[in-house]
Amino acid sequence: MADRIAIDLLRIARNPATGRLRHTSSLEAALRGALFAEMAFDGYLVDESNAPSTTLAEPTDDRVFELIWQAVRERPNVAWRRWFRWVKGDRTAMCRELVEAQRWVPKPGRRTAFTDVESDQALAMSIELNRIATFERSPKDSREAVLVLLGVACGAVGPRPRPSAVRRELKLVLASVDNATAAKVVTTAAAVIRRRRLGLGSGH
Repeated sequence: MADRIAIDLLRIARNPATGRLRHTSSLEAALRGALFAEMAFDGYLVDESNAPSTTLAEPTDDRVFELIWQAVRERPNVAWRRWFRWVKGDRTAMCRELVEAQRWVPKPGRRTAFTDVESDQALAMSIELNRIATFERSPKDSREAVLVLLGVACGAVGPRPRPSAVRRELKLVLASVDNATAAKVVTTAAAVIRRRRLGLGSGH
């Protein structure tokens, strides 16, 4: 079974030289966006009046998606941007998941860092996403489009976060996302990252 978009994003955000995660504040917002986007692709969430809304389909085979689906169901009409507050827990949970699956190994030292036991796979994925970001090829599907858009926004693809590129340089990649809710999530995540980098918070 393929990894979640968020797991792929987390893996490519790891600095292969140090094992540390790059641009963690931006990454955390992008991870939340990746989770929401995948739930939209899977038919669990839809956009309703600028807020996530659950569908009748309830995820039963992924604990992370179950928790998000239940939280959204219990808090209707909460705007998308407000769901991008307090997102550190997503990163922590997915790092733990990779460690428990023995795919990541914590490195000794005071700063949190990991060794990826499948680092060649993560590197190959980064190279392919960078090819999309530099217009060498098109994304093969909407899932890959979302991954590269969020990767560029948070700095997992490229040297630094470029959230404004989502609506500008990469607007054709954004247009290739064939799910309106997923596209909405991506642009919201990028806006949140931009505001954070400007010191404006997540917005309301």
